[in-house]
Order: sequence, then structure tokens, then C-alpha cells
Amino acid sequence: MSRNETTWRRIGIVAALAAWLLWASPAAAQVFRLGTWEGSLEGTTSWSRQDIDRTDAERSRFERLHTDEQLTIRNSGGYLLTPRLLTTSLGATVGYTQDSVSIDGTRTTDQGTLLGYNTFFEILRDQPLSLNIFANRDQSVVSRELAGESEITTENRGFTLFARRLYVPSTFTFRQEDEDEKSRTADIVARRSVERNIVRYEGQRGWEDKEVGATYEFIDDVDRVFPALSFRSHDGQLYYAMDFGEELNWHFDSRLHFTTRTGLTESTLWTATETLRVEHSEQLRSNYRYLFLRTETPAGETTTHDLAGDVTHQLWQSLITVAGVGASRADLVQGQKDAGRGHLDVTYTKRLPLGGRLTLTAGGSLQYEDDRFRAAETAVSQESHTAATPIALPIPLTNPFVVGSSIVVVKTAAGPLPLGCVPPPGPPTPLTLGVDYTTLVTGQVTEIVPIPCAGATPGINPGDTIAVDYRFAVSPAITFTTQTWHAGVSVDFRWIRLFANHDESTQSLVAGRDGTFLNDQRSTGGGAELRYDGTRLRASLLGEARQFRSTRVDYNSLSASARTDLWILPDLAVNLSLEQTITDFPDQHRETRTQAARLGFTYTAYLLGSEVFVSALGGVRQLRDTLQPDDETVEARLTARWRYRKLEFAPTLEYVERRRGETETTEYRALLKTIRRF
Repeated sequence: MSRNETTWRRIGIVAALAAWLLWASPAAAQVFRLGTWEGSLEGTTSWSRQDIDRTDAERSRFERLHTDEQLTIRNSGGYLLTPRLLTTSLGATVGYTQDSVSIDGTRTTDQGTLLGYNTFFEILRDQPLSLNIFANRDQSVVSRELAGESEITTENRGFTLFARRLYVPSTFTFRQEDEDEKSRTADIVARRSVERNIVRYEGQRGWEDKEVGATYEFIDDVDRVFPALSFRSHDGQLYYAMDFGEELNWHFDSRLHFTTRTGLTESTLWTATETLRVEHSEQLRSNYRYLFLRTETPAGETTTHDLAGDVTHQLWQSLITVAGVGASRADLVQGQKDAGRGHLDVTYTKRLPLGGRLTLTAGGSLQYEDDRFRAAETAVSQESHTAATPIALPIPLTNPFVVGSSIVVVKTAAGPLPLGCVPPPGPPTPLTLGVDYTTLVTGQVTEIVPIPCAGATPGINPGDTIAVDYRFAVSPAITFTTQTWHAGVSVDFRWIRLFANHDESTQSLVAGRDGTFLNDQRSTGGGAELRYDGTRLRASLLGEARQFRSTRVDYNSLSASARTDLWILPDLAVNLSLEQTITDFPDQHRETRTQAARLGFTYTAYLLGSEVFVSALGGVRQLRDTLQPDDETVEARLTARWRYRKLEFAPTLEYVERRRGETETTEYRALLKTIRRF
């Protein structure tokens, strides 16, 4: 059966169901009672144009005009005989879309139908054993940047069984999800089609002094376009918590978590955590924790045991002292690490005249570590990093002496889709060296340098999360100590805050053949903040300077930010924010400058029974880096909404201009949405 035949068959089924509900016989009406009818008629018209200008190529232009109309009808609260037996919610949506796309003067047109439904049945509501059955389908056309669009179809169906009278009240859910997305950006077309089966169990029971619970979820994800991205996963957790003691102020918590995944990124993770909090008195408390962590990946297996305890004492509500000790053992790929540590931290606060507050912090720690490896290299799997926003800067890997040829990068979560990009498959999404990222090695440090997405190339964008597998060199046998200390001072008078801090860490070789794996570092910083918090005006100005020195990397940074929120009228607010950071790497002869500015206002009013909302925003972001092309984005957006009774109008205007290197992209977008509810 063709796709069009399937669509019209579904339309016929929905129409037949609606006819039965509307014109059911009187006898049937006595058995089944309809609920409340509601509906809406929605129309959307959008226009967008995008221009690309490259110095080494001709200028390109893409233009698109899209309209769609949708009718939605719902009936909620229907029931069979009695609401305690069966209640229903039934809805259907039908729509029609038209598209006209021009690519460098060549115009094409397209049209299609939209079909959706939403059904929900609740059987034996609030009884010891009840069942919810659901099925829904939604079709939509979403405007994308670069005069593009995505046709998205999602279907969900399944049931949830509630067993409230079990010793541990439980719910069992089966859900089948079907997602199909076809995206077009200029002359690039991408498709994503995923079928997902999910089984989930949740159980929880609580008493006055304890609580138990369990969760389990199985996911079978089948990618029909990119089969290599298909995966299966199991995720489960057991937990037990108990309060005890004369006043039930002692607390014990035990958790066991297990997750495994097969597919492109295979891994198994076991975690067990045992914690105990003891309230000895109002001034004295202690905490104890044991952590077991086991990770299995194609790169190997790692197991970690960590035991820690600390005591907190508070004197006169001004002096807080925390002392703790700990020990850990890590069995890594081709090696082992043993460590013992202790720390002492003190915080002192004092009220000052004129409403001020003085805060002093000081502390230090000592750690003894013994590393033994059977090879000169070991591996790290799925080391997670999240790219900075609003600009994705180079991401340093955690360990030094990385073997560059061993680096494998996968995108595990995606941030907002930037201008000019097609939604990528996944996640997980494999990334390619030289296309999605490059690497930069400075001394002992290796950095992942993001390359932004372009068209169907996923890249690494602001807000994305990546997982990195790699190998790095280690000393076969080394024993060393790490001494750290820190101190800080802050004086806060509400309208002004002055602060300074210093952190220092020194590693000393005790035994072993190579001290080049050790790292000494120190960081010194300080700054000031001015604040005003009034009835109609809130403002802050923050400036900070920092110097960082270590065996592996040195840098100096200056940062400043300002924010102002002004209510000109009770319903009219203006917001202004400014940010700038300058980072200098003297050993690399490199300087990075990031700056951003945003100005916006919002207006909300209720006039003659109608609601009016207007929001305007304009901003600019810039990146200047000696190792990357200059990147600048200018954007402006105006959004309005006027609602009168059951009628709503919502226009939107947008302008985006981005310059990266020798390429300039400009886009204009306009949209009008009209809704009539009944």
C-alpha cells in the first residue's frame, strides 16, 4: 500500500469514528456518554529568504513560502456507563500544506496533507488495578534556518498498568514510538526515521522512617536510515533509604544502578553508593560514603572503589570547620591506582557595619598516590565534555600526553541547531576529524577544536555534548604526593562586593623514574561587583581578572559583564546584557576574545478584554581567535501575540546575519499564525 493510500485510509477511519460519535443511536447514547467538545482552526503563513555570499564563489539565494491550515476536534471526559469503568478522550486533526521554494531562481512547488489523532482510554480509574491505553499521531512542518523546513511525523502507542495493592505499588508501561523527519535546507535533503520500543517498570513504597523503590527501562531503538546508529539499552536502579536515631535525624541511603548499551557506543556501567549522615548535635555532624563504579567498554574495563568520610563543626554560626579523609583504588586498563587523602577547610563569616558581610575561606589537602601500569599507555572511554555557549571554544582533554591517532569523538547530545544546519541523525552521531573538529596539541595538553555545523555536516556546536575515547601515555611506576591549599576573601555590602582568591597545587615525586607526568599549578584571581536592586531597576556590573600557571598550560584572562533590567512601566520591561572575555595564552602566542551584547523589551497588557504581548530582541556575538576564523552573528527578533476571547494572532519577524571566515550568511523570516478556538 502506498503512502498516500495509507494516509487517506487513516483519514477515513478518523472520519468514521467522528461520525459514529456525532450520530450514534439513542440506545448507544445511553451506554456511552460523550464529554466536552472543543476544537480549533489554525492557519500559518511563513516566508523566509537566505543569502550566502562567499568571496570565492557566486552569491546564492534561497527563498521559501509556506502555508498550512489545520482543523482539530476533541471530545474529553466521555465515559461508558460510569466514569469509574471507562473514560475517554478522543481527538483528530486534519490539515493541508503548500510550499513554494526558489533556489537561485529555480522555483518548485509542493503540497501535502497533515493527519493526526489523539486517543486515551482510562479503565477502572483509581482502582487497585487500572489500565491506561493511549495512541496518538502528529504531523507538522517546522521552519528551519537557511530557508529550509522539516516535515515531522511522530506516532506513540502503548499502555500503562497500575498495580496499587502490591506490597510495592508499581506501574508497568509499554510504549512504541515512531519518528520520521525529512529536512530540507536549501538544496540539501536529509532524512531521519527511528522506531523505538520502550518497556518501563516503576515501583515505590514509603513508610514513616524508610523508603524503597525500583526502576527498570528497556529501549530498542531501530534507525531505519542509518542502521549503524541502532542500539539497545537496559537501565535499572534499586534504592533503599532509612531515617533512624532518637529524633530520626540520622539518614542512611543505598543505591544500586546498572545500565548497558549495545550499538555504535557499547558500554556497561555498574554503580553502587552507600551514604550515612549522622547528626551528633546542632553544631556537629558527620558524613560517610562508599562508592563502587565499574565501567566496561570495548577499550577495556575499569573498577573504582572510593571510601570517604568528613566531620563538620559549626561554632557560633560564624566559624564552620570541615575535616575529612578518604581512600580509593582504581583498576584501570593495564594498570592500577591507589590513593589516600585528607583535607581541612575553614569558613569564617562576620557581619560588618552598614549591612556588610565579611567571608574568609582557607584550607588545604594532602594526597598520596601510587600508580602502577603494565604498559606505557592506558585508555579512557566516553570522557564527556559539553561545548561552551554561546560560542564553542576549544575543549581540553582531561589527561595529558594523549595519543592523537587514538582519538574517537561521538556527539551524545545536541544543543540548539545553529543557522544553516540540517538536523543530524542520532545521537549518538559519529564525528570526523578535519570535518567536524580538529585537534590542537600544546605541550602536554590536547584540545578538541570544534568546527561548527554546515548544512548536513553535524560539527560541534554551542551546547553540544561529546564523548571522547582515547589513549594516553603513563609512567609504568610512579608514586607522588599532591599538596594543595587555597584562600579567599569576600567583602559584600549588597551594593558592592570585592573578592580575591588563590589556589595552588604542588606534586612531588616520591618514587619512580619520570617526573614529567606531574603537574604543578596555581591560580590567582580577584574582582569587584556593583549591584543595585530597586523597585523598577535592577543592575549589576562584574569585573574579574585571573592568572593561571601550570606545568602544562599558562593563561591570563580578563572578563566583564553587565546586566540591567528596567521596568519603564509596570507592563513594559527593558533588558540589556553585555559580556566580554579576553584570554591570552603567552606560550602559544594565542589570544581569544569573546563578546556579546543583547537588548530586548517585553510588553504585556490587557485592553478591552483582549491580551496583548510584544517581545523584541536584538543582539550580537563575536569570536576572535588567532587559531580560528573570525565568527560574528547579528540577530534581531520581534514577536507579538494578540488574543481576544477565542481568537488569536501571533506574528513573528526575524533577521539573522552570520559571518564566519570568508562566508557571510543572511536570513530574513516572517511568520503569521492565526488560531480560532471553539
